[in-house]
Amino acid sequence: MERYLTKSRFKLACECETKLYYTRKKEYADQSAADPFLMELAKGGYQVGELARYLFSDGDLAPTVHETGYDEALSRTEELIKSGVSRIAEAAVRYDKLFIRADLFHIDVKTKHINFYEVKSKSYSSSDRFFTFKRGTGHISGLSSTWKSYLYDVAFQKYVIARAYPDYQVNAFLTLVNKDSISTVDGLNQHFKVRKSGGSFEVIIDPELKKDDLGNPVLIDIPVDDVVEFIWQNGVNSAVFPGYSFEDYIRALAGAYKQDKRIQTPVSKECKKCQFYTKPEESRSGLRSGLKECWMDKLKISEKNFDAPRVTELSVQHSPKLLENLIENRKYFISDIEESDIFKRPDDPCPGLSWNRRRWEQVLRIKRNDKSFFLDRENLKAEMDSWKWPLHFIDFETSMPALPFIKNCRPYEGIAFQYSHHVVSGKEGRSYNVIHKSQYINIDRGINPNLEFIRELMRDLKMDEGTIFRYHRHENTYLRYIHNQIKNGLFGEFEDKDELLDFIDSITEKMEGKQKTRGSRNMVDQWELVARYYYSPQSGGSTSLKKILPAAIHDSLFLRNKYSRPVCGKYMDEVTSLNFDSQTWIDPEFKNDPYKKLPPVFDGYSREKLDELFSDMEEVADGGAAMMAYAKLQFSDTPEDQRNSIKEALYKYCELDTLAMVMLWEFWNDETL
Repeated sequence: MERYLTKSRFKLACECETKLYYTRKKEYADQSAADPFLMELAKGGYQVGELARYLFSDGDLAPTVHETGYDEALSRTEELIKSGVSRIAEAAVRYDKLFIRADLFHIDVKTKHINFYEVKSKSYSSSDRFFTFKRGTGHISGLSSTWKSYLYDVAFQKYVIARAYPDYQVNAFLTLVNKDSISTVDGLNQHFKVRKSGGSFEVIIDPELKKDDLGNPVLIDIPVDDVVEFIWQNGVNSAVFPGYSFEDYIRALAGAYKQDKRIQTPVSKECKKCQFYTKPEESRSGLRSGLKECWMDKLKISEKNFDAPRVTELSVQHSPKLLENLIENRKYFISDIEESDIFKRPDDPCPGLSWNRRRWEQVLRIKRNDKSFFLDRENLKAEMDSWKWPLHFIDFETSMPALPFIKNCRPYEGIAFQYSHHVVSGKEGRSYNVIHKSQYINIDRGINPNLEFIRELMRDLKMDEGTIFRYHRHENTYLRYIHNQIKNGLFGEFEDKDELLDFIDSITEKMEGKQKTRGSRNMVDQWELVARYYYSPQSGGSTSLKKILPAAIHDSLFLRNKYSRPVCGKYMDEVTSLNFDSQTWIDPEFKNDPYKKLPPVFDGYSREKLDELFSDMEEVADGGAAMMAYAKLQFSDTPEDQRNSIKEALYKYCELDTLAMVMLWEFWNDETL
């Protein structure tokens, strides 16, 4: 098979040129390898792509080049053009050793014009800027980091098309989801339903659908020829190919890929995001780690040295330049880090751990091989003594659909479709009860459940004035979304409108100008308490609840003794449950990690793997698996028995999230008695 530099491989090389050597090789582990159906389904990519094709078409839907082989796809594209078809989806274009598939391709053979459109489910608003500017001069200094990868993608495609069709004027567009647009129809997303068949998929469109049924356009075509010209005229920023023009860079990459040559990119901060590494079980099965080979070769170190904690494992929250600075100073391992590397300016005087002190705790424990945990018992206890009983723990599962469910919504408006609610009642030492008090879910197709969701939540939380706990910003963010939707009239006028708005204000915080306003019963963020008062070497510097819970279990004899018994169930007194009968949460067979005991939502994919796919989307928190399940239930042709199975799995997932918060509290409660 020909080794073409495709647009996906070009994008990969722009992250790190060495990755070109590892991609698509079965002997190398690739942690990004996943079912693209689920990822695109969850992000709304299929719906956006089909809506774009529908709007792009002139009358009948533009034909799609379905052929997967290079030669077959090229032949089919040429066949369509010769037969007089001017608008094509997934058109194949080749020039030399470069190959692309244009999402939407419009060719006018009479006027010699080609317009092509790269369709993305990414949101765009009028405030977005593709360029950055030198302060005070108005001169372009570069490309926005937010948009750079998309723009380089389009620049690569235009280069290939312009070389393949030298007699044509080629114009490039990004087709994006317009966040400034407001849907004027109900059920926009339901016009484009997805069905998977074997290894492929299809989007089902009602044959009676008319463009007027789609209402106000929620997609926007942005011409980007000026940006492409800027990229073409300026050298690429590559440590391996310094000073290369865009064209020379492409040629260098294509040549290396054709010859299967490994490009030696220096160790950099990008190594932290490298997907070509092995997990322990993969190493035992014989898979190779590209990351390991890179570091061993470039730093001239042994395999044993590589296995030592690396600076890429250091927590860099609130210090984005730290990793880059360490590597520039040739400090590749945590044992190389000195105190002066961490503390560059006067430290935060607040009680507990600042982010710098937290990082230093991580460094010191690695240097000393110290497995003990840090807990600021005094300051944590002062916080705990201020809480009102009973204690309430809540967790939301949410989605941000690209195509709005109901009219008057913007694309990517938040939807909260599920919550779990645990209550801890009693107050005497260890004499308390853990009750899975309530839960809510609405997975009906094409329904915005936010109004019903907030009514149910208010009913559950207004029975007393006990302290409410969340984990990180997620719940606060979505409650503010719902507040704005109600206030701006999305659900019209209704009797309890003011009561709901007051309730949301009472349990959330918001920014008013530069001031933060907190409600009278503002939720306590356990994530902030972890960051300030608790550090465990077992969490590897992470503050994610999925990492903190196993760390707390490792550090707490109390938790291990309690939850290694079947104490959790529908008819249990110690820990009641709405979804489990007699559950033992701590089991050495599952590495004492309760999350590993949950059944998969989809066959072949653990929750951990699905959540990892969306780890770069902060608004999703740790809910990637739930978001994908919700999307599948909304858009996919899923049989009723599978819908029920997924629904039951979601109930269990969300229950464990709030129980995990309770377990963390129990650990701290035991330690501060």
